[in-house]
Amino acid sequence: MRRNEHSRWICLISALFVGVTICLAQYRAFPGKLDAVGLPTSPARICLGAYGTDHCYTAPSDEYTFGLDPEAHTVAKLDGRDLILFTATFSAGGSGLLTNLALLEERGGEFANLLPVVQLSEQSEYKLWRIPEVSSAPVLVATDFIWDFEAMKASNYAQQTHFAHHRYAIKAYVFSPGTRLYEERLHFETRKKCAGLDDTDRVRVLDAEKPAIVAKLKAIPSH
Repeated sequence: MRRNEHSRWICLISALFVGVTICLAQYRAFPGKLDAVGLPTSPARICLGAYGTDHCYTAPSDEYTFGLDPEAHTVAKLDGRDLILFTATFSAGGSGLLTNLALLEERGGEFANLLPVVQLSEQSEYKLWRIPEVSSAPVLVATDFIWDFEAMKASNYAQQTHFAHHRYAIKAYVFSPGTRLYEERLHFETRKKCAGLDDTDRVRVLDAEKPAIVAKLKAIPSH
């Protein structure tokens, strides 16, 4: 109990002085540096332990700098180890946003990302589902809108505006005990167009598609 209280005080002091977004005894998440207009110039990171920045996972920054709004949550246990969902966002100042997702576990004192590249626009949705028939670990299901540029051209750009109704691409990522990584196991597109942000406050696709998603996953031979 005393050790936990000590860690909480360290975290509180750290948050006051360095602007830590999330602070727990196990890990802390830091936003990236910002320029004069508030856009990220360096990526966000998550660091192990109550203090120090020697053992961190840094969001990718090769093409986009994911430095905004870092969030970290323990979402499950894998063989007794925390599985941590870490997200950070990129913005260039316009209406479009891009969020990078990582599923992390601690290995030998360092973070390992178990996901392939998963980056979603502001017009997307993702969830972690328990599907015991498919995996004992949570299944990450994500969907993002499909912007049909050919349809836009054919209609002289009168249809398929950014936040209009769109079809959505759905992907499911399943944990493989053999590789100890999440692998893309499913990818398909919705038949119908779904509401975009012109007509709804957030994308709602996955719950309606859940029966189809689960059925498709169950039909795929296990690895």
